[in-house]
Amino acid sequence: MNMDVNKVNCYAFRRVNPFLGVMQVIETQGGRAHSTNGVVWDIEVIADQPDDWGSLNKGRSDIAFYRYGLWSLEEGLISRPLAPHLDKNPLSEQCNFLIESIKQNLADMPFKLKDTEELWLFDEKNQKPLVLLASVIPGKQRPSPEPKYWATHIGAEGVSSQYKFPDARQLKSQIEKTAGFNINKHWILRQADGSGVYDINNEVISSREIPAFLLSENWPDEEQCIRVRNYINWIAPSLLTLQNISKEQRVRLEENLNVQAISIEHHKELIIEVINEKLMTSALVQCRLQKSIL
Repeated sequence: MNMDVNKVNCYAFRRVNPFLGVMQVIETQGGRAHSTNGVVWDIEVIADQPDDWGSLNKGRSDIAFYRYGLWSLEEGLISRPLAPHLDKNPLSEQCNFLIESIKQNLADMPFKLKDTEELWLFDEKNQKPLVLLASVIPGKQRPSPEPKYWATHIGAEGVSSQYKFPDARQLKSQIEKTAGFNINKHWILRQADGSGVYDINNEVISSREIPAFLLSENWPDEEQCIRVRNYINWIAPSLLTLQNISKEQRVRLEENLNVQAISIEHHKELIIEVINEKLMTSALVQCRLQKSIL
């Protein structure tokens, strides 16, 4: 495979529904590498898929991505066993090229977020964006079927980058009741100034009407407001990886890093700006203390 070092594409996208932070991606002609924390990279190389690879594929040959292994600066490459039909040498070359591309671009992380096409669930009564359901990079395939509902976490207790919110069930119920029985959702194309354009009719929605923290904070009663505020405080470490929030919003998140400090270490390499270094350091110390007793 003829690989050109100039053909390296670096970008990032948000991991949404639920929001778990941002994914970093490096693409080359021979494969791709992606990382949720900017430290450990999942290496995938491109190879031909033989026409006898499964009964449904007989008579055709496709290009497929194969998970080659995991790589980090500290541990190096931990490779996975390859399928018998694969030629290891060319794939090793593609893997090595990907690793060199990662090394050359680490200093530029976090990469620019490119997922500017956003699917929002709308409030049934006021017809305003309620919560972000999905986001894609322009030109990439949109999810099919489209998600209808919002999730607060994945797994029984969440994951290391985002543990389950204590009031997850109540918050999910709150969102579903506000969205109503007839699900109303719209694709919005985000612009450079933060505003959006409705995909269906090209009407403009101002940045003030689109929730900065991906979930509306406008609620009719105090209990609902407090629950949403507590959720935002809970996921503050991951929200700090967003790139288009204001300094004031960033300060607010940093002031609540202690709420779920145990997840901050996972996201710290992907935060583009830290306003209060003391708060960040304190959260990292708390994170390491909590991990030491798990």
